[in-house]
Amino acid sequence: MQTHDVAGTGDPNATYALVLGALGDDHYQIVDQDAAAHLVRVRSHIDHTDPSRVSLIIVQVERAAVHISASGYLVHPDGTIHHSLNNELGSLQKLISRKLAANTGAPPPAPIGAPPPDPNAAPGALPIAWSEPAYDPSVWGHGNFTCLPVKLAAQDQSQLTLKLSNGDMADVLLSLAYAPELCRSPGECKLPGGCPALGIGDPDHVTRLAGRLSKKEVGPQATLLLRGQPVAIIDLAKHGSIAQAMSEIKH
Repeated sequence: MQTHDVAGTGDPNATYALVLGALGDDHYQIVDQDAAAHLVRVRSHIDHTDPSRVSLIIVQVERAAVHISASGYLVHPDGTIHHSLNNELGSLQKLISRKLAANTGAPPPAPIGAPPPDPNAAPGALPIAWSEPAYDPSVWGHGNFTCLPVKLAAQDQSQLTLKLSNGDMADVLLSLAYAPELCRSPGECKLPGGCPALGIGDPDHVTRLAGRLSKKEVGPQATLLLRGQPVAIIDLAKHGSIAQAMSEIKH
């Protein structure tokens, strides 16, 4: 699958500000954004007035690179992108590249509210999720659950996203579950009240993601984001529903 990455300015805050400027120049409608995480989602120009045919473009500034990806109506079940949307991603890639090239000599100030980069932050410092079967399979089934060694409130589930190894945002439904039958391994969970289990749902989207994993289009390691901020590392191949879908694909 074609990627649409752009080299950044070396300053994520400056790069993010220039990205927003490029999106504004092309009159993109911002759906949501997280200045602290340097993440913005916009509505594609294609079918932009049709609420039943919504395609989104995700732009993420990460270190010295800008990742451009898509989700929604024109992303096919196998993870490939309709040619018209792919062409739009290519055009946006060129627009952002020109915008950055024209401003490398004088980067603008960081967006208001964006904190300075944390010098102590490192991918290796993120908690790593583990997998375990439910203690009560009669209620939860026999698949493995992905357990998170981080405290997350149930109401936060609408703010969770999953970033794949290639920079794409996974198009799956995420949920949290707290129950005595889940994620109570004393060797792994140190949190009072136990750790949450991460649910990954929507059978069609799970099958699509499993297919991408089986074809090695993406790696199994993904990053769970809360409001655009990384909170944990996930091994997708060990998650019950995805592992089951991968097994069915192989057979």
